[in-house]
Amino acid sequence: MKDQINPEHYKKSIETYDAISSQLSPMEIIGGLRWQILKYTMRFGSKENGTVDACLTDISKAEWYTNKLIQYLNDLKKDGLFIGEPDNVAELFKKDK
Repeated sequence: MKDQINPEHYKKSIETYDAISSQLSPMEIIGGLRWQILKYTMRFGSKENGTVDACLTDISKAEWYTNKLIQYLNDLKKDGLFIGEPDNVAELFKKDK
């Protein structure tokens, strides 16, 4: 089965995700990954009349981005990198800011 989560056309001399991430700040990367997780979770069941395959593709994509976010946050923590104010990352995404 073809890799529908991270297909070959995204894999060049540098993977598309890595190329884009290299141009973003840590908070932009976190926000982008969060956006992708929400997108695929929210559209779950709405493509191809909600077939099992379509649902599996969407939830697998959400999982791929979730794993990227987990790894990224662990790397930031391990490297002791400062993300920005406030220290609570979730505070950065409150709508009333």
